[in-house]
Formats: sequence, C-alpha cells, structure tokens
Amino acid sequence: MPISKTEKKAITDIIIDEEGNSIEAVKYIDVENHYVRYTEILDSSIYETKVTPFSLAQELLVSNSIPNTEEAHISPSGEHILYQYWNTQDRTAESYLASIEKKQLVVEECPYDFDPVELDMDAEHVVGVHQFLNKSPQTRIAVSGVNSPGNEGSRVTEGTISAIKNFQSIYQIDIDGKIGPSTRAKMKEICDVEQQLIAEQAFNELDETYTISGLFLPQGIIAASMHPNEDKLFYLQKNNQGSVGAVRDLDTKQKTDVFSSKLSEWRANWNNPISIEVSTKPSYFADTFSYELNPENGRYFKSIAQKKGMQVLASPDNQNIFVSETDPFIQNYIYNKETGFSTPLGIQTFADKCVWSSNTRLYCGVPGALTQTEYPDVWYQGLESYRDSLWGIDVETGEENQVDEIFLENGTGIDMEQIGIDSRGDYLYFIDKNTEYLWSYRLTNT
Repeated sequence: MPISKTEKKAITDIIIDEEGNSIEAVKYIDVENHYVRYTEILDSSIYETKVTPFSLAQELLVSNSIPNTEEAHISPSGEHILYQYWNTQDRTAESYLASIEKKQLVVEECPYDFDPVELDMDAEHVVGVHQFLNKSPQTRIAVSGVNSPGNEGSRVTEGTISAIKNFQSIYQIDIDGKIGPSTRAKMKEICDVEQQLIAEQAFNELDETYTISGLFLPQGIIAASMHPNEDKLFYLQKNNQGSVGAVRDLDTKQKTDVFSSKLSEWRANWNNPISIEVSTKPSYFADTFSYELNPENGRYFKSIAQKKGMQVLASPDNQNIFVSETDPFIQNYIYNKETGFSTPLGIQTFADKCVWSSNTRLYCGVPGALTQTEYPDVWYQGLESYRDSLWGIDVETGEENQVDEIFLENGTGIDMEQIGIDSRGDYLYFIDKNTEYLWSYRLTNT
C-alpha cells in the first residue's frame, strides 16, 4: 500500500550578512515523502520502504506470527490490515483484522534557558546558551579552548556576543548581540526542532517502531476490499442463504450490512468512494455478473452485460470499465457506462493485471503470448505463467503504448498481479506471480 508522510528535512541556505560575508544557515522545512507498506508472506510481519529514485531501504515496523498469508488488504492510512490465510489445523479459511499503532515518540523539552546576557556576566544559564550556539559551525564561539564545544563556560565573552550576532544575521533578526524577545523565540524554535530530530533519530533506531493488536472476523469471508480513501472495509461472507456483504469502520468498529445474495462466489473492488464493484468469480465455463453497489443505501444494479470469463476494473470516477473476457477468445475493451458503448483494444490481458492511474489512463501487464485455451482459469490455477510487458492505455485518445518489456537481469520475465499505484502516479507496485516477490516500477523521470 503506497502511503505519504510529512516529515522534517534539514536544508542549508547561503545568507549574505551586512558586511557581505556568506554564511551557511541550516533550516528545517516540511516535505512529503512517499513510502510503500507491505507484509511478509512467511509470517505476516509488516515492513515499510521509503521510495526514492535512487535507493530502497526496508524497515521492519512490527513482527507478526501468521504463517502463509494468502491475502493482505491494507487500509489507506496503513494502520489496519486484513489478513486472510488457510488454517491448516482446523482446515478453514481465517480472516484476522489487525491494527498497528506507532510507538510513542518521546521528545524532551529544550534543555536551555535563553535568558538575557551581557558582556562579562557570569551565570549558570550562560553555559546552555554557549552549548546551543556551538551546535552550528556558523554560530560556534570558539574552535578550541574556552567556550569551544565541550568546554563551555558560564561567563559571557566577546565571542559570545559575536556568536549571538551571527545567529541574528542568519535568521534576519535585528543584530544587537542581545537575547531579546525575537532572538529568544527563534532560539527556542530551533532548539525544539533539534529536540524533535534527536527523538526521531533515536526512535528510528528501534528494532520495531509499531505495536500490533487485532481480532478474528467470522469465518467464511470470500472477498474483501478497502475503501480507496478512508479506513473502511467491505467484505462478503458466506451464509446458509448465499452471502452477505458488510461495511466495517476500522476506527469505530461499527459494522453495517449492505448487501445480500443467493450466490456465494464473489469478488469485490471498492474503486470509488460511493460505489463498490461486486462481481461473480470469473471462469471460462460460466457467465460473470458484475454490479455497482452503493454502500450507503445498499442499492445495486448491473454494470455491464454478463460474459464468460469476464473480469472488470472500474475507473476511479466510475465512468469507464476496463473489461477482459474470454468469449470465445480473450479480448479487452473499455466500456463507457454513460454512453453504453464499448471501445475495443489491441492488447490481450486480464483486468487483474491492470490499474487505473487516473480517470482516463491505466497501466496493464500484457503477456507476451496467449493461446486460445480456458482463460482465466489456467492462469488462476498456476497452469500457465507469463512474461509480461508494461503497457499504458489512454482512454480519451485510444492510444496504447508499450512502456517497458520488463526483463530481469537473468533474462526471465515477470508475471504481474495485484498491481497498485501511488497517489502521484510516479510508481507502480506489483507482485510477480511466479516468485511472489514485490516489485516497484518508476514511471516518471523526475
């Protein structure tokens, strides 16, 4: 699951003082960083990787102990995860809803008192003022000897006054060498930021930065999907009459039944905040039915006419549907729900290999070759695997372009599934069905 975080970043500015000297000033700004959060199949431990154009650094957030998870659905905030796995002892399908909470970050108060100073003053708080000024090379009082780092004294010297003036010059405060209200406020602000960064560094050095808790949902859950923007979960559960669908608020724990059917084999995709696409499971031998469900009032209606082996993927605005069907052979097209018209595509792939990056553009993994056989069953059953290339489709212009062949260094390919995309449309994320490894693909050059 791609997530974004606003974090502090230190930057260095070059400032010219009144005498024309250039001074380096360290400032802290808020930046938005992008991460991907995911779970390990082996034991369901939760990891996070900061995504940059140049490096990927994996961090363990919290250890877990659920073996061989088949599915993991992560909420938009990354704070809730639905694990679905096979209980080999009881021979039942289990669904465990976990919540992770970040350990508390303890930030110590600024240890210095920025009370006024004057030349030759000898006071206890002056030691702290010296220690604060010595943290930056631009305001350092002395390189060695008295009032150098580690040798701070309690007497105010000419060096102290000069260092205060340098501080005032850097932060564009009236340069008088005194700790007045404006200088005191800026010193306190910088000190608080430094304390925050110290606490964050210590926190990030922890082996695990989150705690985990959760509960088991009822057995028999056959499909699940997270809300695209909020921490809500829709799931379908088998019962004696067929199946029932419910929405669960992951923060308040409130559950509301919104769907019922006599059928018991379903898939779900909460593609739009106000609608959920629910479809019967596709097979070469049977018609697939797909419905648009309103989770607020429980009303639903058919999205598109039934077809054999059909998979559907509705756009974020719910106006277009990417369709793959196998009647009598694999074909792809864009169905416009407003006009009722279909636009055929030249590619041959499955909707399960695609993701919308906007309301009018999507990316798909396209197999190099597909023979006329019992699709998509043979792919689901693992009887065929593919070497996919990556294609982009523009719904408005009808353009289909190959983006990349995606060959690995050893010459093998990737059989893409569970494709996702970050909020800015910079990175794709997908699983290689052959190896179950998680991959990222950078779409932009900036």
